[in-house]
Amino acid sequence: MTLADSRPKWQQYQHEVAATLTQLGFTARVEEKVVGARGEHDIDVTARMKSAGVTQLWVVECKRWNRAVPKERILTFSAIVSDVGADRGLVFAEKGFQAGAIRVARNTNLTLTSLIDFRQNAEHELAAIKVRGLQERITALENEFHSLWDLTEEERAKRIAHYVGPPSAFGLPGHSAIMSPILARLSQMKEALNFASFDRWPVAYWALDDEIPIDVKDWAGLLFVIEETVATCERIHDQMTSPKKKIGDWRELQSKELTELLSAIRQTAGG
Repeated sequence: MTLADSRPKWQQYQHEVAATLTQLGFTARVEEKVVGARGEHDIDVTARMKSAGVTQLWVVECKRWNRAVPKERILTFSAIVSDVGADRGLVFAEKGFQAGAIRVARNTNLTLTSLIDFRQNAEHELAAIKVRGLQERITALENEFHSLWDLTEEERAKRIAHYVGPPSAFGLPGHSAIMSPILARLSQMKEALNFASFDRWPVAYWALDDEIPIDVKDWAGLLFVIEETVATCERIHDQMTSPKKKIGDWRELQSKELTELLSAIRQTAGG
């Protein structure tokens, strides 16, 4: 008899859920104590993932019951999710949920599911996490660029003197025009994420140095190119605010993986 077989069935169920979350890239723990604002809670499974620079916490309750989960159990769990500040609360149950429980969870950050259903829908769940994280990073970066106009003219000129990003395609003069390519791409990336969230594929992606968009047809490809491009924009901003070394070309701040991918796509398109 294996260790897994010797566990009670409810405990085996917890470990099955944790294993599924681990396979999806989370760091999952079984029966973790989590401290909230109003007390300590015993959580069946916790799952953490750092995506787009943001750490997500999911707390999970596992109900391997022979009956549907009632509304009262979901209300109690909802309070725990709120108290520990979790991004998502999930309740796994193989016998389903009572109608009242489903109504309570509607339009909240709670997900009521079974292992089979969750595994089928996991790709969309993970994409949603990454989209939220990327949108937050893009908005923060837009705010950082716009905040330059809150500085004194002298300080602003000093920062812009260190700008190494792609130049304006139209060669427009002035400080605001210098950063227009970056701001345009940030806006286009947010739009691409929104289109993809509504399954409006293919989605147009613009590289920092190209006015011809690339059609992206799936989540994996879109999340990769946008995350790498946002990271490049963040490095360009960091170079403006605290330059570490002399940069001759902004492409030095772009990851090798993204550069090689874009080169391969362009070669294929060109011939």
